[in-house]
Amino acid sequence: MSEISKAMDRARREQGLDDMTSTSPGRVVSPLLARKVSNRDAEEYLSLASEISLALPDMESRVLLFASAVGGEGTSTVAREFALVLAERGEAETILVDANLRQPSVHEVFRVRRDPGFTDHILGGVALGDCVVESGAPRLSVVPCGRPVIAPPRVAGDERVKQMLSELRRDFTFVILDAPPVLTYSEAVQLSAQSDAVVTVVRAGHTRRQLHARAIDLIEEAGATVLGVVLNRRRFYIPKFIYDRI
Repeated sequence: MSEISKAMDRARREQGLDDMTSTSPGRVVSPLLARKVSNRDAEEYLSLASEISLALPDMESRVLLFASAVGGEGTSTVAREFALVLAERGEAETILVDANLRQPSVHEVFRVRRDPGFTDHILGGVALGDCVVESGAPRLSVVPCGRPVIAPPRVAGDERVKQMLSELRRDFTFVILDAPPVLTYSEAVQLSAQSDAVVTVVRAGHTRRQLHARAIDLIEEAGATVLGVVLNRRRFYIPKFIYDRI
């Protein structure tokens, strides 16, 4: 059993969660989690996961970074829903890491503690197992952002990030990184170099093509691979139920 698994088992015992099931009262800890991802979106997320697995066939565990060119594209929402669908419907052990240190949201959405987390492990020497928290959803764990730091690029560029991701691979099939905008901050590019692949998020009718292209250039210059694009917040010009029947 890995150190992460031991720490999580110890936390369950301390909180009296050993006998609780994923459907027990209190396990869904946030109203946002209670809202189910639509079947259509879930199928698309599962399709994306299948394509990622086909693109990275030799990997038992995959580190995926989600990022957008600029802010307001809905990256955190897409990363969170993708992780939830993978865990609940794909039945893969999944962990969501809040690497958006500028505007962290994982701890608020899942209503878990903010620290210790990502920054505390990288800069503070806190054991990784103590930074992993159960989300309340089956097979999904999270690493919150941790304590605020003055220089987020220092965290993202630290050599201990690679070691952290290597440890997470031992316990999780998918490691999802929620990153800040590529063109606004440098952390996404730094983290992309430590990831197996990058998925970019584009908000329909919002993202300028040139900005998205520039973001992809920066990611690829860092040596990372962009596997695909998620089109977020599509507009339906005829009633959605008609689209659902097509």
